[in-house]
Amino acid sequence: MKFINRLWLRLRFVIPIILIAAGIILNGYAAMQFIGRHSGKLFPTPSPTIAQPLKTTPSTTDSTVATQVVPPQELDRSIAGEPKFGHFPYPEGDSGKMTIIGSYAQREYQRFEKLAPEAALALMKLIYAARDEGIWIVPVSGFRSIVDQEKLFTAQIQKLGSPEAAAKLSAPSGYSEHHTGYALDLADGKFPKQDITYEFANTDAFGWLSLHAREFSFELSFPENNPQGVSYEPWHWRFVGIPETLAIFKRSKSAINSDINNR
Repeated sequence: MKFINRLWLRLRFVIPIILIAAGIILNGYAAMQFIGRHSGKLFPTPSPTIAQPLKTTPSTTDSTVATQVVPPQELDRSIAGEPKFGHFPYPEGDSGKMTIIGSYAQREYQRFEKLAPEAALALMKLIYAARDEGIWIVPVSGFRSIVDQEKLFTAQIQKLGSPEAAAKLSAPSGYSEHHTGYALDLADGKFPKQDITYEFANTDAFGWLSLHAREFSFELSFPENNPQGVSYEPWHWRFVGIPETLAIFKRSKSAINSDINNR
């Protein structure tokens, strides 16, 4: 009996230590098994990736941004058609690749005007150069789709009575420079009631544009007595600063230059 008591006294301290050690070993083993089974989820092996082209929004602060590129053959076909009521055909630019240049009007009439990136960049430079001289130039209308032009031209026919009369003030659908994203209407911010009126020709904004617009590669599309027979539009300007625009507006520019040389 004494032997059993002495043995118990010794084992009562050893048994807990053995149990604790066994627990630690079992828990460690279980943990290693868990990690082995789930290591792919906890620490996934990086898989090879294929570089994708960056999707960027054109910025008016980067002169290297490129606009839509129209294949030469497609461009030639789209601008080679016969004139209609004095207007030349023009390709429709990609609206999704254009840059917002400002908003016009308010509430339900508000719209956001866009241009091709190169034209937008040049316009921003023009606007701020004018601002330094106290001139406030406001973009009124930029890119216009063929569908929008159809609505506008139809309204002009209803107002003026015939397509011929309407074409003096508005181009038929498919024949507007606005389709390209390189033409726009401008106004004097100090005289909002003179937007798209002949009174714009008497504003400081028009006077400044007449002197400086060419420095930023803009020119008046429909000067007085233009050979296309389109009414004088002092508010309508187009960007001719890159080879693509020179090709797009070549026929109109040639007509004007020929008329000037024949005077």
